[in-house]
Amino acid sequence: MKNTVFAFGCVASAFVLTGCNSDPNVLLGYSANQICSRHFVSGESIEFIQQRVIPEALAALPKNHAINVDTNLKQVSVTAQFEEQSITRTSLFRRGLGCTLLHDLTPAELLAQAENLDLPEELPSVPLQQAIRQDISLNKFFANNHLDYTWSDNTFAVAVLHEGKLVAEKYDAYHAGDTRMLSWSMAKTLTGLLTGVLEQHGRLALDQEVDYGAHTMSVKNLLNMSSGVKWAETPDIHGYEDLAPMWYHTGNSVEYVSKLPVQYTPGSKFEYATGTTQLLSDVVKQAAGGDIQSLNNLYQSQLFAPLGINNAIAEFDEAGNLRGGARMFLSIHDWLKIGQLFIQQGNWQGKQIVSQAWIKEVMMGKGVVDHYGGQLWLNDLGFWLPALPKDTVSLRGHRGQYVVIIPSKQLVVARFGAYGSVVNQNLGLANKRLFKAVIDVIEQIEN
Repeated sequence: MKNTVFAFGCVASAFVLTGCNSDPNVLLGYSANQICSRHFVSGESIEFIQQRVIPEALAALPKNHAINVDTNLKQVSVTAQFEEQSITRTSLFRRGLGCTLLHDLTPAELLAQAENLDLPEELPSVPLQQAIRQDISLNKFFANNHLDYTWSDNTFAVAVLHEGKLVAEKYDAYHAGDTRMLSWSMAKTLTGLLTGVLEQHGRLALDQEVDYGAHTMSVKNLLNMSSGVKWAETPDIHGYEDLAPMWYHTGNSVEYVSKLPVQYTPGSKFEYATGTTQLLSDVVKQAAGGDIQSLNNLYQSQLFAPLGINNAIAEFDEAGNLRGGARMFLSIHDWLKIGQLFIQQGNWQGKQIVSQAWIKEVMMGKGVVDHYGGQLWLNDLGFWLPALPKDTVSLRGHRGQYVVIIPSKQLVVARFGAYGSVVNQNLGLANKRLFKAVIDVIEQIEN
């Protein structure tokens, strides 16, 4: 579709994916993709998604916008009138591949991409071992939930794994342990693990150089968020950004990033960039075999299946690129397994899924900066929260998705929700509140 852009001013409840965004393609594309994925993959009701997941985006649309959910075709279209022009964005669900936002392809053309794929049957995941402790309260994670969404932490689910067993869990009325939850940027860590799986099998190397457009960087540069690509994850002082245009103005995320200019020497600085992970996702895809089928085989059979994860969904863009920077869905219990894999240094029931060195040195080791390793956040809250164990690492995603891993405590804590707009604009405070609640869990377990 044509990338029509209008500016019509921001409403008070700003669209927090990209700040105060008034771009119709972003507002409509984001809304259509979110409703499609959260409804057909996560099983959330349309009303819940509208009220508790994307109210800012919908509020920024003209009041006469229309949402069409076709449960037979499994597609969602959102339409609105902008300066006398009607614009529609459509997201389509495909079994095993989740939802994809349409840009240049028709629904039939997108479906044709997948018609000959051999995708595994979605089955219930292997249950976690349980040792539920009634003395562990998770109320602190829910304490800042309010009816006023804007100011709410909007926590949906929290679950705790200690010494490899589920010891506590708490959910709102709409989610459970088997609900598939959207990763947002926690997917980056899964992409880092997939890179490690390929390295384990000798199909790529850490110092291997790759080329994209004018860019040449190593796999390690990509893992450490030091690609050299000029990138704006959030709007700069001039309002320029790359994240939303990459997802909602084009159907080919890898091509978008490849065309960006070089800003610095790869490996010389840290620059958090979802675009960098999209390049890494393509490295993984090419090493796996170069197509959706081989990539699906890699993550389903080499990473997920050994962990007893049997119904995870990874989403793709229209060009067939894995959205490894943002869009993977695992059940809450299965996210805990990902955390446990780090504690067990890549080993699961006697099988080395990823090498111990990859876990300890590449992903959990310091990268270009002290607080970020290989597609994984290291402990950046030690000054503010000295009680937080130094070896704490975490997966973190947009709007408050977390998997917190503390090897010295044999502890994994998963938290999912959708921070309200005010909370999300004060993310540092929200992070501290989350990790304080994790510290509270440690104290309860040890008392």
